[in-house]
Amino acid sequence: MSQVQKPQTLRGKAAWWAAIAVVFIVAVLAFLILTKPAPQNVPQTGDTTTKPTDGCNVPAGDTSSKPAMPSDLRWEADKGWTWPVSDTYGPTRTKDGYGVCFARSPLGAALTAVSMNSSANVKDARGAGENYLVDSKGKDVLLGKTPQGPAATTPVPFAGFIVDSFNPDEASITLVVATAASTSGYAGLPLTLQWVDGDWKVKVLDDGSTFVGQAPVPVKGGFVEWVGSDG
Repeated sequence: MSQVQKPQTLRGKAAWWAAIAVVFIVAVLAFLILTKPAPQNVPQTGDTTTKPTDGCNVPAGDTSSKPAMPSDLRWEADKGWTWPVSDTYGPTRTKDGYGVCFARSPLGAALTAVSMNSSANVKDARGAGENYLVDSKGKDVLLGKTPQGPAATTPVPFAGFIVDSFNPDEASITLVVATAASTSGYAGLPLTLQWVDGDWKVKVLDDGSTFVGQAPVPVKGGFVEWVGSDG
């Protein structure tokens, strides 16, 4: 089971979660926008772009709840943000400048969540929503509240992820970032991703939110950490 602290242990819990309820995509990136960044010790590299390929055909790889990091996992960087990518498990191609084509596995779903968030912060929040969200009433509601342009200017480190559940058609992933705003040093954002037309898309509820209730507060050792090369 995932090791987490109770949400009540958050400093300034009431104000923090009240603010989270109203920003991007509105729940998807709110915790990234509003949390204070912790020191970032991931390697910095130049911004790179994956090249389109003919079809996805991405291998699933490790489908366990604690997948091993691939040997080609590396960090890309732009505008102070850094995020993990894998040439093998995703993104393996681009569409309109956004990384797409991910492995049909927990790792692929987690890489999709990271790509959506990094793209929204570095490129364009609305464009990221158009590309990474499941077409639905909720998507329309969410995009109606989402301005064009980057969602946040203060980088926050992507620390890892928790696989809450997985099957080939749907994955529940908690994206974890480092933040000084919680007593554990980490914040978690639960996301549900669906396999749609050969790739992962983030599911949005009819009211435009991506989860209900309060997100968990992960602790060190309770999630899969991103570990990659600086190549």
